[in-house]
Amino acid sequence: MPKTKKESSSDSDSGPDDRTPAKKAKPTSDPKEAGEEGFSLNGNKRRVTVSEFKGRVYVNIREYYEKDGKMLPGKKGISLTVPEWKKLQEHTDAINELTKKF
Repeated sequence: MPKTKKESSSDSDSGPDDRTPAKKAKPTSDPKEAGEEGFSLNGNKRRVTVSEFKGRVYVNIREYYEKDGKMLPGKKGISLTVPEWKKLQEHTDAINELTKKF
C-alpha cells in the first residue's frame, strides 16, 4: 500500500513555517566586514575569529585561502561554542605539558 502524505492543519501549535531562505554572507577578505572579530595566527593562512550565527556565538579556528585577491574561509577548521571554548581553556596547562614531550 503506498504511503500517503499527512494533511497539514491550520490548527497546529508549531507556528508558521519559515520558508524564506537564509541569507548567505558575501565573501570578504576582511573578517570585520563579515561581522567577525579576530586575528591571524599564521600570516593570513589561519585565523581565529569570533562570530555569531543563528543567535549563538562561536570561536572559529580556520584555514583561509586566496581567491581573486580575497582571503576566504576554507573547509579545514573548527567552530567551538562558548562552553566548548571555555572547556578547552581549562585544559591549556595540561596541553602545554604534553607539548613539552615533543
